[in-house]
Amino acid sequence: MISGRQLAVVAARVAVAASVVFGALYFVKALSDLDGRARANSELSFGDREIAGGNAILVSQDDAYDARSLIPPGATYRVRAGSLLRNAKPLTSTYVESWYRYFLMPRRPAKNARWIICYGCDASGLGPSFENLWHDDNGVSIGRLR
Repeated sequence: MISGRQLAVVAARVAVAASVVFGALYFVKALSDLDGRARANSELSFGDREIAGGNAILVSQDDAYDARSLIPPGATYRVRAGSLLRNAKPLTSTYVESWYRYFLMPRRPAKNARWIICYGCDASGLGPSFENLWHDDNGVSIGRLR
């Protein structure tokens, strides 16, 4: 007759053996998937890597790069989002302002900034002193108040 202690030892050994087999199979599966993930990552452009999560927010990477090249590093800016944006993504209106806060550092957002990123806003509402320095077909423009 098998004692309770012997039964517990056998059950523990079976559990350990099953765990080792499961772990080995999972490890082999993970290694086979590693090459595909590495290939996908290596195919990303510099812009995809730098913009990263912004690709789910921005309508175009060009908007971000042009904002960064036009707005001087020590300047302040503001983002005005509006309903005139074309090709908007589900996350655009909610997160575009906070995403630019990260991407445009060391530039800082300010409510009364002269530099404006108009993300689908009505630029005519910015007044006659708004100088539009860049715009695209999606309704994004970048400019400053004179």
